[in-house]
Amino acid sequence: MAGSPPSEAESLALETARRQLGSFAVPVDRTDRIPLSVAVGRVLATDTTANKPVEEADISVDDTVFDQGHQVRPGDVGLLRATGVSELLVRQRPQVGIVPTGDKLRADASPAREVETAGFTLAQYVDRWGGKVTYRDPVADDAPALRMAVQRDLTRDALVITGTEPGDTLREVVADLGEVFTDYVDIDPGQRTGVAVVEDRPVLLLPKSPSAARVGAVHLLRPLLKAFADAPLSAHPESRATLAADIDSQHGVKTFTPVAVSDGTATPLPGVDLATATRADGWVSVAADETGIDAGTTVTVENWDYLP
Repeated sequence: MAGSPPSEAESLALETARRQLGSFAVPVDRTDRIPLSVAVGRVLATDTTANKPVEEADISVDDTVFDQGHQVRPGDVGLLRATGVSELLVRQRPQVGIVPTGDKLRADASPAREVETAGFTLAQYVDRWGGKVTYRDPVADDAPALRMAVQRDLTRDALVITGTEPGDTLREVVADLGEVFTDYVDIDPGQRTGVAVVEDRPVLLLPKSPSAARVGAVHLLRPLLKAFADAPLSAHPESRATLAADIDSQHGVKTFTPVAVSDGTATPLPGVDLATATRADGWVSVAADETGIDAGTTVTVENWDYLP
């Protein structure tokens, strides 16, 4: 059921919600020893030292090539190989359970049901952001089933639940098992995003809307995963473009608008459905203390789906 609009006291600022989730993100201390050939993107669990000298890089045997916590880049593996390193000790990827909820959802399309897309899409993002995903089949709006679904994934480092909003059965279940810190975050789309904890596991509660779920995941789940991995939170690639139409924004809420970019012009896309999110070439943000951006303004467009 739909909740009433949040009051200022009920709603958390985005940065506050991010800190609240991050306070439960203890860097993963589980490790894997992996071959150099699959090391790109992984985070070093120890300093990596040279086994062979590399004169042109001014590296001697036993010199530290990369420090603990370094995230391995494609260009790093050549240098590591030159120093005689063939395998690395890395942190295990943080484990994330994704649980879609809703009576009308199923894993596969059928005439009577909607195919689940929000959680499935987020699973792909989590994998790309360095997490290890357990993606579950949709769970109906039934308290015992929802309770079992939440408890099942408390072995993971974090839990993401989609298709939920303030006042529904799922949030009542989570509040009974742990604590819901807020049912609202000052983001649009995505104001009905919730932040919770159950047995010291951070729980992100995302609405059904694909755009709202994507905004919440990019700005709350991605930083959480990086904190678990003890990895740097890099900025998204940006471009500059001229806004083709006004963007309106509610004061006190940080707004994210999907845009299509062509020949240096950014055109805002209407709606919050799956097609809108997929057609976007990037996203334009409006700060919470602003009420919008006028057409003709040069704006920064963030590419959340950048593929090198």
